[in-house]
Amino acid sequence: MNKMAKVINQHYVPQSYLKNFSPDRSQIFVFDKLNKRSFTTHVRNIASERAFYDFPQGATQPENIQIIEEIFSGLEMKQSRLFQHLQKKIDGIYRLRLTPNKSAIIYSRNVLMEDQRQDLACVVAIQFLRTKEFRKFIVEMRQATEALTNHILEETILEQIKQFEELASVNLDKELVSGIKSLIFDECTSIVSSMYDDGLAVIHAKFILDYYEQAAQIFNNHIWIIGVNDTGQPLFTSDHPAARHPYLFSSGIASEGIEIAFPLNSKAILIMREKQHFHEFTNQDNKLFPLTLEDVEHYNRLQIYNSNRFVFCSEDCFNLVKTVCQQQPEICSEDRSRIQITTIEPHADEQV
Repeated sequence: MNKMAKVINQHYVPQSYLKNFSPDRSQIFVFDKLNKRSFTTHVRNIASERAFYDFPQGATQPENIQIIEEIFSGLEMKQSRLFQHLQKKIDGIYRLRLTPNKSAIIYSRNVLMEDQRQDLACVVAIQFLRTKEFRKFIVEMRQATEALTNHILEETILEQIKQFEELASVNLDKELVSGIKSLIFDECTSIVSSMYDDGLAVIHAKFILDYYEQAAQIFNNHIWIIGVNDTGQPLFTSDHPAARHPYLFSSGIASEGIEIAFPLNSKAILIMREKQHFHEFTNQDNKLFPLTLEDVEHYNRLQIYNSNRFVFCSEDCFNLVKTVCQQQPEICSEDRSRIQITTIEPHADEQV
């Protein structure tokens, strides 16, 4: 069997998806939040990085260091066909508005079959997890929880030493226990740091493979609304297109009040809303919904806020991006904070 040619420039947003936002399915308009400028380029040149998914060479790694890239390459063709089919179906339903006596039913027809919904949920889940933005989230999550995990590690080491003393019927002096604990602790933290420094692609891959099915199920359980954009303003997408908006407190994908928006192209967007908070939209599940200009601006803002660095559009109309970046310059930094740690104080009757 012939091996696939080695891929150097690896996309964390597929080219087949980006082509849906290109006027000629090749060139696309880009706004760089970091440098505050727009330009056009081929879809092959954006949302990608050299050897982004490659595993480091090592005895403990698979011989094929591009295994993740190959998995995504295989999925991309299936994803492209799914998007084309969905767009034809959306167009077919939406064209009914031009047919006498049928315009009233276009927003009452179901858009997706159950298998199509499951497939699209999987696509969105993988896209949510595979980006550079999510990889930065993984790193920041480790940094934000490092003090806690170190404390747990120290307690675990001391517990293991205590169990050893009981099994061996010995009592180690405090200085020796402290030395053993420090030795084990330093070795463990050194290994973890080395993994994040040299093997971040492996850690990222494990997140994707371990959690994409769970994320897909969460997405599938939300209320799905397919927004149709018939305004003059195209929908944006970005280098992290599965964008979240918390209407309450938490931005977790299963959190109460969460909304996740995933643009399908310049004229259509998948809107997923958590059922409890958005229960009044239950009758709109799996239905088309006409977007207003205000709606389009809302979902374009989500792409600006959630993107790592680049926002994409089928036209050079980035005034909104410029305004948002001017008003909130912190969202333009690639090193902005992505994690918020909240300390929950116990109620008075819960205090010891």
